[in-house]
Amino acid sequence: MRRTQLYIDEETYRILKRESRLKKVSLSELVRQAVRESLRRREEALLSGIEKVAGIWKDRDFDVDDYIKERREDRKVGDV
Repeated sequence: MRRTQLYIDEETYRILKRESRLKKVSLSELVRQAVRESLRRREEALLSGIEKVAGIWKDRDFDVDDYIKERREDRKVGDV
């Protein structure tokens, strides 16, 4: 485990201190739990988004190289 230092405002400190007493865990553990939960939710949201778009073009039949070439027709070598 790495040691780090953070600065929080007085109101946040009071809330964390009260919560740590209620849950009978250290303030540090409470912060670690909150950070882990926040990162877990963010990861879940990202994976959910990926699952929603995964395979949306699976029923399309086209050549990827041709598709890209068509989109870049206006870009010729030497054009600036």
